[in-house]
Amino acid sequence: MKSPPLILIVDDNPTNVEILQVRLAANNYKIITAMDGEAGLRMAKDHLPDLILLDIMMPKMDGVSVCRHIKSDTSLPFMPIIMVTAKAESKDIVAGLEAGGDEYLTKPLDHRALVSRVKSMLRIKELHDRVHEQSAQLKFQLETATKIQSLFWPKMPELKAGSHMWGISVPAAYVGGDFYDVIPLSDGSVLAYVADVSDKGVPAALIMAALSTKIRSEAQLQNEVDKLIENINKSTYQLMSEEGFFITIVLARYWPDTGKMQILVGGHLPPLWIDESGIRKMPLLSGISLGVTPDARYEKSEILLSPGESVLFYTDGVTEAWNENKELLGNGRLADCITNLKGPPWGKDILESVRLWQGNTPANDDITILEIWRDKKGIWV
Repeated sequence: MKSPPLILIVDDNPTNVEILQVRLAANNYKIITAMDGEAGLRMAKDHLPDLILLDIMMPKMDGVSVCRHIKSDTSLPFMPIIMVTAKAESKDIVAGLEAGGDEYLTKPLDHRALVSRVKSMLRIKELHDRVHEQSAQLKFQLETATKIQSLFWPKMPELKAGSHMWGISVPAAYVGGDFYDVIPLSDGSVLAYVADVSDKGVPAALIMAALSTKIRSEAQLQNEVDKLIENINKSTYQLMSEEGFFITIVLARYWPDTGKMQILVGGHLPPLWIDESGIRKMPLLSGISLGVTPDARYEKSEILLSPGESVLFYTDGVTEAWNENKELLGNGRLADCITNLKGPPWGKDILESVRLWQGNTPANDDITILEIWRDKKGIWV
């Protein structure tokens, strides 16, 4: 807001304008005036006043029309408008308020009412401008946080024997609570996981950063994936139990040379084991989310990934993606989608199918996909 506040008076009656000028100037406001609606609209756009006193009955363009033009112009900042009318009929007052007017005064103007409502509207203007400025600062900070979070996404290692990996995480907001990571181990195997914090935004992103650091550290000390995740769970419980957060996770250790894969889950959707005919039956996987209880136990299962097959890890943002009718994609549609796609790989096409399903509907949850696959026979030696 300007200092001193700038007030635009729009009235076709010179006497009314003079009275308003004298009364408001006595309160140290800067005043500009216009004598008809069209001139008032031009001055509002040119000078961007902090408050407008707008007469309803005017030539060329009435006050209701001026108000409607100003309030519908998204390029203009918030400018409170007090509608001034010689009529006390409710229909005139309602018309002004429905056009976007913020307050009203009836003629003849009471001096105390005039000054009181002007001060009230200027307080609202000041508060609005402050919130707008803070919102812009927050947006900048969140955009910076988004760039920082992107630095956590791993670089995919080059695997041997026709094996490949691909991953992506798309936050619903600036930063998300989904995460994935890939950690090459000294024996040539790879540790990979997808996780999801029971929240979104900055708190979830900070928790994920802590989890990533802990898993990478623990992976260098513990070879068995079930023992590794049990240690991680104890640390997670100590970190989050009082705040009520928890983390779902699906974790795998993969040996590219043989296709051997050990998998376990903690409260997360099981991965999809895919071949050219569709989704294969995965061994039963169960386990509680991280951070719920400190003494949880986890069991690993083992599969052998054959050439031409893929294992797809994903978060519930995939199956719970909304379309414009608030319908979820669901497991059935996801399975149909996979059946109609050619792979491996399948991950990128699945992501595109989710986006087509969403259309212009804003994302309601983070989406993360991590895929490990082997080329079909004959493509590699």
